[in-house]
Amino acid sequence: MKSFALLAFFAPVLMASAQVFAETSLPKDVQRLLADREACDHWRGEEPYDAERKAAIDWAVCHSCTGTDAKLAALKKKYRNNAAVMEKLNAQFEKVEPEDQASTRQFCKSTRKPAWMP
Repeated sequence: MKSFALLAFFAPVLMASAQVFAETSLPKDVQRLLADREACDHWRGEEPYDAERKAAIDWAVCHSCTGTDAKLAALKKKYRNNAAVMEKLNAQFEKVEPEDQASTRQFCKSTRKPAWMP
């Protein structure tokens, strides 16, 4: 019974460690895309409850999302024969950026990083 309790306690830690190891064993360009997409998804889901918060979200979305659709497509082509990498890449949404690239670039040029953001 004692060993079961220890296993139950350490199982989540071991699983998380395995996931971190799997992520760090991916090529650096894939790791970077996954980090950008994670940040992008986070900021796209945030609530802009005031003007300052909206400005911060706009900047963060522009900073983390822009270019990731093209990077995803390029990495899928580059690693098409690597099953482990493709599993991670195929779990990503194909499109997270707006269709109108010109308007998006113009909008993102107008955003500024808030002073309080790290």
